[in-house]
Order: sequence, then structure tokens, then C-alpha cells
Amino acid sequence: MSKSHVSLKTGRSILVFFCLLPLGACSLMDIFTGVKTDYRLTHNKNDEASSDYLQTVLDERLQDKLKTLSKDENNRAREEDYIEESIRADLLKALHAKGYYNAKIKFVKGTQPLSGKYEIEYGPQFRISSIHVSPKEYFQKLDQKHAKTGMILDAESVLTQQDILYQKIQKDRCYFSLDVKNEVYLDQRTHQGRVDFLVDAGKEGHFGATSFTGNGSVKESYLRKLVPWKEGDCFRREKLESYKTALLQGGLFSRAEIILPAAPEKNGNVPVKLDLRERAQRSVSAGLTYYSDEGPGAIFGWEHRNLLGSAEKLKATLNLSALKQSLGLDFDKPYFIRKNQSLSLSAALRRQETDAYDELGMDSGIAISRTFGKHISASTGIDFSVTRIDDKTDDSSNIFGLVSAPQTISYDTRDNKLDPHKGWNLSAAAEPFFDLLGESDPFFKTQFTGSGYLSLGTKADIVLAGKAGVGSIWGADLEGIPATERFYAGGGGSVRGYGYQEVGPQEKGDPTGGLSLVNFSLELRSKFTDTIGGIIFLDGASVTENASPEFNDFALGTGVGFRYYTGFGPIRFDLATPLTQKDNLEQNYQFYISIGQAF
Repeated sequence: MSKSHVSLKTGRSILVFFCLLPLGACSLMDIFTGVKTDYRLTHNKNDEASSDYLQTVLDERLQDKLKTLSKDENNRAREEDYIEESIRADLLKALHAKGYYNAKIKFVKGTQPLSGKYEIEYGPQFRISSIHVSPKEYFQKLDQKHAKTGMILDAESVLTQQDILYQKIQKDRCYFSLDVKNEVYLDQRTHQGRVDFLVDAGKEGHFGATSFTGNGSVKESYLRKLVPWKEGDCFRREKLESYKTALLQGGLFSRAEIILPAAPEKNGNVPVKLDLRERAQRSVSAGLTYYSDEGPGAIFGWEHRNLLGSAEKLKATLNLSALKQSLGLDFDKPYFIRKNQSLSLSAALRRQETDAYDELGMDSGIAISRTFGKHISASTGIDFSVTRIDDKTDDSSNIFGLVSAPQTISYDTRDNKLDPHKGWNLSAAAEPFFDLLGESDPFFKTQFTGSGYLSLGTKADIVLAGKAGVGSIWGADLEGIPATERFYAGGGGSVRGYGYQEVGPQEKGDPTGGLSLVNFSLELRSKFTDTIGGIIFLDGASVTENASPEFNDFALGTGVGFRYYTGFGPIRFDLATPLTQKDNLEQNYQFYISIGQAF
């Protein structure tokens, strides 16, 4: 009987190629790298799932390896041979992961550079003959749904079973060092394999004292608030990793190293030492924008991330553009009264000169925010503003003293705020307004917005993004509401292709704003390389003088965009044109340059 032994390790990924913009059917690799390839797979067996998986592996590995291809013709042939052989090895590993342990792959080189054919001979697909766990006492913790006798011996099933076994064993006890691994013994005569899971439980332990070094200006009392365990709790390594991640993501430290003893102390305690390296707590930032409807703009910022020693953040922001200028100051204090709550104070001076109105105002506000679990947050606060508004639609000039109480709740599962690839961001806001100076009637403003992101490739090569929103103002007619609080649409943050505030009711050619808003955006984003990408998009909005939203008479804009991806987020360039309501527009295209995705 011929037997062999393996240990299963694998990963799964999917790569989707998409040719964005009107370029016809083409290979993104050919367009953006200038390298033409023609590699194909042939199979001696009809296994659609495995053949699709192998094609994915081929496409993905080829894309990765071509990035390192030299332009030196003298080295080209040798590098091509290396790429082709390494891909053959990767395809063979992928077949093993699907249970084809006797598979063979022959590569036949093509007549052109970077071309050829991989001839795949699957061989028999191995199945599980039996499953054993050592020590035997842990056998009852297996989950037969994932790997059992008679099932195909693929790596995914075995590794899923291994992870479940680890989680179940750890749940019952306080193991300091727990290791679960697999060994697979193949029987070439029967084309079956025996799977052994080996468990090394080690000693049990409990969290002991926690100490810190290198925390610098960050107060130890603040660091202890973040610790997700109490002294005496069952030892869990995932809590250590969670704490380390929280410290690094907080922005106060560039290093967070966890130091543990080789084994628990005699009493079972495991002391934890955190060796930290503090980051610079002050930073300055600057950015430039250009919107064809608003002109050039600049953003300058200064931030202190540890003002009082407990991660209090003070931020000053100066925004300058032809239409709008503002200077804002924001202070945030985390862990206000309770662990999941923060306090925010804000103040700002602002000035606007738009086709609808001229504004000069001062704002201040206070808000308390609280998180509920990982994705849900809510806030309540009070805002006060004194604003002089020159309304161009009726040539009036008024000073308003508005007091409002904004209430918000949001659900956010996005993986990245500046460049989301997956997840949802849903929010609802309600805000009653009262004018202390009596120029405006009391009114109530509500708005619901949502955006969703779907990654069509495991490397986020293609992302389908969508956004929609609806808003209403109740309690007063249009004339009784300050022009700055009405709804408007059009521009780089709304319906691209239209000028700033061009969508909606107008009087004498100037926007009047509305009492309701319905808007949406759709984007298909494609990333061609690590730094270059593009999009196609469709935006739409309807602004009306009725408080009840109307889902008709939409202004629609469409266009294409270019993205340059940096370490702090994408730089975007969008070119758009209106599709409807074009009669009174100043121009039939707009373009926008700024930092971050449109939504």
C-alpha cells in the first residue's frame, strides 16, 4: 500500500477582470502594462467548479508576477520561464487543495512571448476515509457538517474543521498556549485520505497584572480604560490582539508590542506587559480641490491628538474657495462619563456667496455620541448659530438666531471611510429649529441617507457603489425658512454634471431651494493597478417646494472618472455631463478634482 503524508494549508481568492469606460472588449493588463499575454488551460475532466477555480488562480498569479517583469530584453526569456513554471506550481497546489493529489500539469510553450497552454490531467479525486483527534477526548467537539468520512478531501473543509475544533476547545478552558494542526495520510491504492487533528493544549492561565512602558505623554489611566480584560479573567490571546489593534488604530502609538512570560506563573497568572512607542501627537495637513462650478479650493488643518493626555483631539480647519470660506475648531473627548461615549464641542465662522444667497455666520455646538456594539452609533446635541442671509431670490436681508437640537443614528459597516470596498453606511437625522430673533418660523428637518458597497473581486478590483437619500422640511412654508437650511442639489457632492445648486426650483434664474429632496448615485469603480483606477457613474436628484418628497422629474448626470490611489486615500478626477433639465444650464459639462471617493 502506497501512502504519503501532507499538511493542508490554502487560501481562496477571486479576480474579476473588467474593462471600464468605452474601450471595448480588452484586457486591463494589456492596456495598463503594455504586456500582451495568452495563457490557456485545457482539462481532461468536466469539473466546472475546479476549472473556474484554476482559471482564477491563473489570472491572479499572472497579474501579480507580471508586475515584476523586467523591461530588459536580455533577462526577459529567463523571467518568462520562471513565471510560467511558478504558475504551474501554483496550479498544482490549487489542484491538491481540491483533492486531486495525483494531478499532473504539462506546460506547452506558445509561439509568441508570454503565451502557452497548461494541460491539466486531474487524476482521481481523494475522499476522507476517517478522521481522528489526538487526544481522543476532543473528538466529540468535531462538527461533522464540515468534514466527515466520505466527503471530498479538500483543504477548505479540513481547515474549517480545524478552526472550529480550536474555537470549541478554547471556549471551555483557559489555555495559555493552544495549538491545533492537521496531518493527512494518503492511500494511493484506494484514493482516500485519513485526517488527523493534533491538539496541544498546554497549561491554563488567567490574566495577571498589566503594565506599560513607553507610553510617554499618554496617561496610564486612559490606557487601562481600553484594556478588554480584568485581572483574573480567563486568558484569551484574541483579547491581546484586539487591544493591540485598538492602540495602533487610535493613532497615539506607532508600536504596541505585547510581552508575555514563557509559561503562566505557579498560581496560573499571566502578567501582561505593553511596550509602546508614542507617535508625534501634532500634525498639519493641506489639500487642494478644483470644481469647475466652484473654482479652486484649499483645505488646511492642524490637529493635536492627545491634548490633555487621554486622547482628547483638538482640530482646526480652514476651508477656502471662491464660493465658501470657513474656519472651524472642533474638540472631541473620548470616554466621556462612560466607556462607549464621547463629548464633542465645535465652533465655526463661515461665509458663502452663491447664486441663491450670501451668508455670513457663526456657529457653535455641543454633542454627545454613543456607540452601541460595533456598527451602531447615535448622537444628540444642541447647536446655535447667528447668521446674516441676503436672499437673492427676493432681495431680502435678515439676521437669524437659530437654535436646533440635531439627533442622529447611524449603522456603518464600511471597511474604509475614504475608499470603501464593502459594507453599508445608513443614517437618519432629525433636527427641530427655533429662531430666537423671530425672523423664521419653527420648522422640523429630517433626512435619511444610505450607501452600500459590493466588492466584485477579493482584491477589490471592482466595486459597485450606490447611494440614496430622502429629506423633508415640515412646519413652515419655503419663505419662512432661512435659505441656508433649504434643500439644494447639483455639484461635485451631489449631481455631477450640474453646477453648484443648479438642480431644483429657481426664480429669476437663481436657485430658491426646496422643502424636499430625493437623490441617488451609482458608481462602478475599477482598480487597474495598485495606484490607478477609473469609474463610470450616474447621479440623480429631485428638489421640490413640497414637503413631501416627489420621486419624479429627476435631474440626471453621468460621466467617467479617474482615480490615483495614495496612502491616505484616492485622488479623484471626475468629468460629468447632464442628461436632463439642460435648458437653463450655463455649461453642459463639469469636472471635479478632490481627495476621497465621491461617497
